[in-house]
Amino acid sequence: MKKIDLNQKTNSLYLETTRTHFFFGCILGGIIFILIDGVSLLHFTNIDWLTHSVDNEGLWDLTQHYLGWVYYRNSDWHFPIGLVDNLYSSPVSIVYTDSIPLFAFIFKLLSPILPETFQYFGLFGLLCYMLTGGFAALISKKYSNSFLFSGMAAILFCISPVLTKRMFYHTALSAHFLILIAICLWLYKSTLSMKKFRFYWSLLLVVSALINAYYVPMVLGILLCSCLQDVLVSKNKIQSLISTAISAGIPCLSMGIACYLFGFFYGNVKASTVGLEKLSFNLLQLINPMNYLCDVRDYNYSFTPQSYSSLLPNLPLISGWQEEGFSYLGLGMIILVLVSILFGMKALWKKKALWIPLGVGAVVFTALALSPTITFGSKTLLHLSYPKAIYSALSIFRSTGRFIWPVYYGLLSLSILFFAKEYQRKKGKGTLFLLLFCTALQVFDLWPSLVYKHNAYQQDFSAYTEELQDGGWDILGENASQIMFYPPTEFGIECDPKTSCIFEMYALKYHLSLNVTYMSRDMSSFADAKTLAHFENRKDGETHPDIIYVFFKISDIPDSAISHLNYYEMDGYIVGTEQTLKNCKAYTP
Repeated sequence: MKKIDLNQKTNSLYLETTRTHFFFGCILGGIIFILIDGVSLLHFTNIDWLTHSVDNEGLWDLTQHYLGWVYYRNSDWHFPIGLVDNLYSSPVSIVYTDSIPLFAFIFKLLSPILPETFQYFGLFGLLCYMLTGGFAALISKKYSNSFLFSGMAAILFCISPVLTKRMFYHTALSAHFLILIAICLWLYKSTLSMKKFRFYWSLLLVVSALINAYYVPMVLGILLCSCLQDVLVSKNKIQSLISTAISAGIPCLSMGIACYLFGFFYGNVKASTVGLEKLSFNLLQLINPMNYLCDVRDYNYSFTPQSYSSLLPNLPLISGWQEEGFSYLGLGMIILVLVSILFGMKALWKKKALWIPLGVGAVVFTALALSPTITFGSKTLLHLSYPKAIYSALSIFRSTGRFIWPVYYGLLSLSILFFAKEYQRKKGKGTLFLLLFCTALQVFDLWPSLVYKHNAYQQDFSAYTEELQDGGWDILGENASQIMFYPPTEFGIECDPKTSCIFEMYALKYHLSLNVTYMSRDMSSFADAKTLAHFENRKDGETHPDIIYVFFKISDIPDSAISHLNYYEMDGYIVGTEQTLKNCKAYTP
């Protein structure tokens, strides 16, 4: 008779039930996505909602992301493999168009078998919700085998305001499941061998970097907290520190190689940028349902306030720029967090090896999110003057308010874990009832935001037409190879994404290249230098009949006698060309 290994049988059963909970959460997440955003966004050839994204939520960013993918798809293969042609004076990494580089690379490989018009942003959104639901269920599964608990965890995480806000507003920043994976790796590390532990963290850091670099410090911070716990419980501190260094070093090395391959360090791109003081977290934002929608028009940024709550009032902020720190928990989650802190803190405090890394992580992430200007509502409490080197390093991730997300999801996770453990330990109906009540309350409280998001992406975009209607554009496009924006572009393209996206679409139509365009980092200085040198050569009689020159009204347009160009006003843009256009309105600088 064959001997049965009970431990093996138990582990197999545990793994099977864990997978079932995960897939159950994924299904719920997918249903929630469809209820909010519908199924039309999942059609791979439906691009109307992408090319007119300004009509969704006031930003052209989604259009920029889609166009970045199209240019990358149309580019020749280079090394590094993430380089895009025709968007800039020289090849530039897909990273700076926020087009979800990992997906762009995968679908570029598949490009020969894909339809001519293809988008993956709807699919990415669906996967974000499914994986958020799946890993939320895994968090609940740590202490409870109840599918009801897993389902409520999936719902609470999938309708979290921070996810609702980011989805398609800044698409790559909707991958909050990456934070949940990091939390799960910490929770379930005792079930993993050291080899698997390092492999999974390496894979997670690589995927995080290739979706959006902002996730790298978040995921890495959670890894370091997990390693700190190992050091605290270890009897041999030296050996533990060496193991920790390896466990953190291997994932970091893997991520660095992936970043190099995708061109993170390639070209004339400044990693840091401006705005560090403004784009921060406000101390009231966990309980503040105030969200701002950013709108960029005519080189000006404006902010429209909206509320994510049907029950709590909006609280003041320093400025609309603090939308980056938006992190409203929702009334249902606020109650769950408070109850968990009130009744669970004493038990947690006894586990020194757990609360120390949790506390360190929470303090560090909150400090990063707040810095360098600490604000409370409409008041500035403190401004930190960093040394130039530290300021420049932090400016790589200028939207520091986003660093509150690990704290945000940490609070949600701890609350779910506390209630799951209490229910599993006592089987009390009160625990279950409170969680059910708070889940229902959360849905009711967040209903305005869910309805708003549904309406924003369920419009009929088919009636929209091209922005450039003047017949002169067709004549110019058929005889040109490049569009050159005249400097100073730092006051043009960087603050005029509309113009950038319109001319990117125009350039695609006629297979043209551009000297500079709107990206996540300002690349105008190098393009300006080349463009100014180009115009110096024009003064000496050099001709370029294949170039369409587009001037911003705020620029000093060179006199025709100097530039040897004819100027026309077309659809509100000032255009220079060596061609003579008979039916276009002439413009005199």
